[in-house]
Amino acid sequence: MFRAKLVAAIVGAIASVTLVGTPTAAATGEAQPSAVRTIYYDSSRAAELAPLVDQAAQIWNAGVTSVKLVKGAGGISASTAQNGAAPGMASCVGCTRGTITFYRNQIRSSGAAPLRVVVHEFGHILGLNHPQDIGNCDKVMAGGRCDNAQPNAQELAAVQRFWASRGLAPAPGAQPDESTVFDAPASAGV
Repeated sequence: MFRAKLVAAIVGAIASVTLVGTPTAAATGEAQPSAVRTIYYDSSRAAELAPLVDQAAQIWNAGVTSVKLVKGAGGISASTAQNGAAPGMASCVGCTRGTITFYRNQIRSSGAAPLRVVVHEFGHILGLNHPQDIGNCDKVMAGGRCDNAQPNAQELAAVQRFWASRGLAPAPGAQPDESTVFDAPASAGV
């Protein structure tokens, strides 16, 4: 008799947990975390800049939580070439698939730290354009003859907002709306 009541009590407890479940974040009033978008990048064709590509991804990952750059195939392909129109070129702004090309001679002649150039080009991939104050060393998106490779608080916040608003299924060709902070065209590279 005792055994039958014990089994019935256990089955009842399991049934109530299964039917009711555990409280969700919404039910408890806690904020639900937004989905994190993953952008894969491949640095295998970036030659001597491959370690800087990985370091740039770490810099952005340390500053934002709505998107993560993860080494892997099928996303952004980084490569190097000798000459180009700018130290670097990103094929798109705010995308999960595309290319970044770094131009060795232009990086050398630009006066910018190579890591700054790499972080800058990833900034385009993450949704940022050039600001109006080109050459401002506080902003990695401003280019310039600078060593600073750390995005400032405005840049990090803009990336955070952009990817948080896109969720897991971004609209094709969607562009960031950060015009008050980043409003110069990005098509010219650095």
